[in-house]
Amino acid sequence: AGDGGILAPDAVSAFRANGHLLSKAALPRAEVEGVAQTLSGLMEEHGRRAFADDGGQKEVRFTFAVHELSEVVAAFIADRNNSLWRAAAELAGTSELCLLMDRGFTKDPGDKETHWHRDDEAIGLPNAFPNMRTVHAWIPLSAMDSSLGTLQYLLGSHDRSPGWLMQLIASMWGWEFAWFAMLPRFLDDHLEIGDVAWHDGWTLHSAGANSGGAVRHGLAASFAYCPQGGCGGAEARRSEADATCLAAEQLFDEGWRARHRSGEEDYAKHYLAERSVVHARRFVWRSVVGALAGFLVHRAVTWIGTRAYKQKAA
Repeated sequence: AGDGGILAPDAVSAFRANGHLLSKAALPRAEVEGVAQTLSGLMEEHGRRAFADDGGQKEVRFTFAVHELSEVVAAFIADRNNSLWRAAAELAGTSELCLLMDRGFTKDPGDKETHWHRDDEAIGLPNAFPNMRTVHAWIPLSAMDSSLGTLQYLLGSHDRSPGWLMQLIASMWGWEFAWFAMLPRFLDDHLEIGDVAWHDGWTLHSAGANSGGAVRHGLAASFAYCPQGGCGGAEARRSEADATCLAAEQLFDEGWRARHRSGEEDYAKHYLAERSVVHARRFVWRSVVGALAGFLVHRAVTWIGTRAYKQKAA
């Protein structure tokens, strides 16, 4: 770390460039071990199966607002002076953070790959609070490698102002094609207790299938802030003692929370999708580009043929 910070300056720069950072030994091991012992028991009772396919094969089990279920987790999450909050503040570039949500995630052996998504889109944040930004911490609760279904990311997919080449390819073939064709992937691997995998709320990511023989537990904490204002106070904390964002009350209403606690399962996926009108415009644009390219090729062939004929006649 530099200048008294938790993270080194180059780590913060890498996060802002890539939308991801794997921070090794970032948290005290004893604190994380206490959370791990608590969460494994909570997930047996409160873990809700999510994103099952037609055959019933799920992607993950999760439970929302774990701090409401455990004093151990609450103490860990609520301490705004601990390493987790301080690192989040460095990555966000501000200490004016609130806790948007915390969730426990479990992948059982055989769980399939989690679908690719953006966390901000999945919870409807851009529609509710367009100026709000988020930083997400995924904390492994045991040592694990990628065979247990760790997270993977498209580095740079958080960039809201991509370059001209990316925009050109996306204009013809769609953003999903452009992202997966042009951006490098990074897979978290060889994680230890105390590590933290960070990602921007706009970073495309998923989690691999659990092909190992063990259960994978993780705790996710999501921090929100409003760098340009215009959030209507939604970025404020509930109180000095409760760091939960006021935005959470709108995003996760009481009815949904009650259904979740009572056992609601099989949540819907938030797919990477575009409106039909966008597909129609892209089809027209591809047709125009294709026609122009065909015309230019025809002119080039005609010119070459005419020149060759004249040279031969001469």
